[in-house]
Amino acid sequence: MTSDHPESSGPAHGSIGLLDLPLEVRHQIYKHLFCHRAWPIPLGPGSLAPLQLQDKNDLAEPIFQTAIFRVNRAVGTDALRFAYSANNFQLPADLTTFCHLGDIALASIRTLTVHNNCWLVGEGSRRVWDIINHKCADLELLIVQPSTHLLWQAIPHLKEYVASFGNDTLSRPKLVLDLYVFDRHFSFDLPEREYHRALQELKGIVDSDYAWRGFVPVREIVSFLPKHVKRIDFVLDVSAGGVRALDEVLRDSSDLPLVKTALPSPGRDYRYGHRAQLCYIWKED
Repeated sequence: MTSDHPESSGPAHGSIGLLDLPLEVRHQIYKHLFCHRAWPIPLGPGSLAPLQLQDKNDLAEPIFQTAIFRVNRAVGTDALRFAYSANNFQLPADLTTFCHLGDIALASIRTLTVHNNCWLVGEGSRRVWDIINHKCADLELLIVQPSTHLLWQAIPHLKEYVASFGNDTLSRPKLVLDLYVFDRHFSFDLPEREYHRALQELKGIVDSDYAWRGFVPVREIVSFLPKHVKRIDFVLDVSAGGVRALDEVLRDSSDLPLVKTALPSPGRDYRYGHRAQLCYIWKED
């Protein structure tokens, strides 16, 4: 006797879980759960807006649907790795959150922006750099946004950083100065004064009135830079006088092989008030 209805199928066999899906499929799913944008996300409160921000929308609170981290250990680990590897991050005024991130999150970060507060005298700064150097294993790009005057003083010490690699030039990170030259807007913008001050700082002759108190010594600042990354970008605003001083020092120096390259503008990174964007790259041997 036959039935008028087809036989009901039994329970599905061979069902797959999230982690059985191909990596690229899982990442497409995770993109809907986590913020995925070009601008750096602050790791904690006290955001320090990066120079590249174009408008206030870039400062909107990022979306992270963290409930998936609690599904189970395997799924949580997989999602956590994506969330921290797919986004760019910056260290804000409060460094506490970064210092308390777990090992998986720290090891997954690929792009990180740091500011002046990471070189203040104290245990906090040393802990930050210890974490970057020893726990951020997959870090590829470090973006450094110091004050202009800290950078001028640090540039002569970059040769010491490069020399620490010896003949192993292949493992040495690419060093880039990404400078935005701002237009003169006010009567107190004096190119000559900026030129002479930058020239002194680049030559290691710093007037006591201009000393940056509260920061670790400049030589030590450079020594903190990680050696396992692929690239270090120094991004900052500069005056025309400062660029003039830098060009003069580089022209007269035989051990600072920074090659100047003019970049096309305007582009995605164009910022109003800046008439030029200049790039200096440490020439490979």
